Amino acid sequence: MAVRSESRKKTEMIQVRATPEEKVKLKARAAAFGMSMGELCRQTLFGVVVKSKTDQNATNELAATRADLGRLGGLLKGWLSGSFVQSSPQSQTHSDVVLLLRQIEAAQKEVFEAAKKLMEKP
Repeated sequence: MAVRSESRKKTEMIQVRATPEEKVKLKARAAAFGMSMGELCRQTLFGVVVKSKTDQNATNELAATRADLGRLGGLLKGWLSGSFVQSSPQSQTHSDVVLLLRQIEAAQKEVFEAAKKLMEKP
């Protein structure tokens, strides 16, 4: 027996009256979330916190930035510890790199906090 598609499982129609302005706003909002008006209404009615595509993209970008900062920090730590073929940095450069590493770690925490706030956003 073939599995019915999602749209074929939804056979009941619910109609809601709205002003032309409300319809325009609803269409725009659904487009911002990257879904149909019906899907937006269903998710909203069932208490799903709907995230706009912009929020989803921003969250993905923040996660990628945090990962990049982590990789950069790891490379700097490896270089400082002499794990690579090249020699460790000079003492003057060493302190500069340590400072840079601290700045990277601080930026990584800021990115994490920004992503957390974005995920909590209603």
